[in-house]
Amino acid sequence: GPFSKAAMGRMATEGKLTRETHVWTPGQDGWMRAEDVAELAQLFTILPPPPPGA
Repeated sequence: GPFSKAAMGRMATEGKLTRETHVWTPGQDGWMRAEDVAELAQLFTILPPPPPGA
C-alpha cells in the first residue's frame, strides 16, 4: 500500500482482498480484519458470491 478505496474495491472483486485480510488505516491502533473496518466492510456487502466451482 497505500491503496485507494477504489483500488481496494477492485482487489476485493478480484479476490485479492478478503474479509479476513488484515489492513491498517490512519487512526487505527493496529492491524484489523478488513470486515471490521466500517469503510471497507461495505466492499464485501455489494460483491456477488463467487462463481460455482471457484
